[in-house]
Amino acid sequence: MTDLKREITTKLSRYQKDYQEYTKCLIRGIQIPIKGRPEELVRQIFIHFIIKESGLFPDIINIAVEANNHDIEIYKNQKNDNFRPHQSPLIIVEVKREDVNLKNHYNQIQRYLKNSCCDMGILYNYHEIIAFSRKDDRFEVNHLKSIRDIQTLILKSNNAHDDLLEFEKAQNGNFDSFAYLISKYGKYTTNTVVFKVKQQKSEIAGYLFNMQGNKVYYDVCGKNSEKQPSFDSQDFEKLISIVY
Repeated sequence: MTDLKREITTKLSRYQKDYQEYTKCLIRGIQIPIKGRPEELVRQIFIHFIIKESGLFPDIINIAVEANNHDIEIYKNQKNDNFRPHQSPLIIVEVKREDVNLKNHYNQIQRYLKNSCCDMGILYNYHEIIAFSRKDDRFEVNHLKSIRDIQTLILKSNNAHDDLLEFEKAQNGNFDSFAYLISKYGKYTTNTVVFKVKQQKSEIAGYLFNMQGNKVYYDVCGKNSEKQPSFDSQDFEKLISIVY
């Protein structure tokens, strides 16, 4: 069995302050005492792997720490600044002390995944890595052999729902791609969709989209109207951006 203390010594950057030894979180920048925070040190080993060893950060993924009451959230890194809709995490990671029985926390991670509309989760206590993958209404449980197996999971999840191609088509005037994107990202007020229609000089920023036949209805951001504005599909010119 590998030794957590030895790995902390060899991998984490440590320093002395006020007669105590600390390391610094690579994401939050906060100092963490080496003694007295065992669960936090397990998290730091996981973060070190993602940032320093996986080769995925920051080009392919971003990570958030202590976000939405989750220990770690892994997100897809959007490649186009104009296409940054609200997104659920690719993976939620829950870390525990190395002596914790992870089976006692199956319900916890599955609850997090359901509440966050996330399809994949990980329980990690340094010695065990348990992956949860959504299969219809249940979760498939797999024990990973190595932390490096997480790379495969991330890459698989990262490629599962890539709408960038559809976005680029809509930017070039493809209405079918635009219709697909507003049905997925434009139904609520979560995202702002900026687009242009023919015969109108200014761009339109809207949300609450719905389609009826060949007509697109929407609300203009920041404006209240008794009647929803609309346009015909043939009058669509191009999509500009979809941003959270």
